[in-house]
Amino acid sequence: MRSPRFKKWFAALPVLNQPQRLQVIDALRPAAGLDQLLALLDGFRTERCCPACASTRWHRHGQANGLQRYRCRECRRTFNDLSGTPLAR
Repeated sequence: MRSPRFKKWFAALPVLNQPQRLQVIDALRPAAGLDQLLALLDGFRTERCCPACASTRWHRHGQANGLQRYRCRECRRTFNDLSGTPLAR
């Protein structure tokens, strides 16, 4: 059951601006274990490839939600390190 303070805080999240949202994500990242998860995925990865076409030709294409984005040079789709895993989205 959520406390009233948590409900109030949670309800205020949609009205935050982008820098404030990034600050919340940065604060919650260690608690959620996202850094450890990405390090674990890097340990299993032999070579990064596009989940749509399996091409190994890609380039960096910005960041979203604290994760590096990539664009496939073959099919032009974008992906990140969680794409194609149960943790995507």
